[in-house]
Amino acid sequence: MSSAKPNPSQDNMASLVALRTLDKYERDYYPKRDRITIAFRGDLAERFNYDKIQPLSEAQRHDNQVVIQGKSQKTGETQHYCIECNSWSLIEVVGVWQTSQASAE
Repeated sequence: MSSAKPNPSQDNMASLVALRTLDKYERDYYPKRDRITIAFRGDLAERFNYDKIQPLSEAQRHDNQVVIQGKSQKTGETQHYCIECNSWSLIEVVGVWQTSQASAE
């Protein structure tokens, strides 16, 4: 008998990341939302002009994505952003939540 564990599926991994993100955000970021900003993930930062987002709302889970309302420090615009907890336990913005996705929920 082999004692090797099967590799977790992509969906299981995404679900674990979403749960970790919700926990980390609610525990360490949301309570300090008036004093912190969240940067875009490194590979996306240039595309978003190295903007930082001030969190405004509690996190909500949509399937395996975690979404917050936030305010752009560059434009002042408020919109919904997808966030993710990275392997160093830091929350990063990984994209803008699309209205068409939100309305389909």
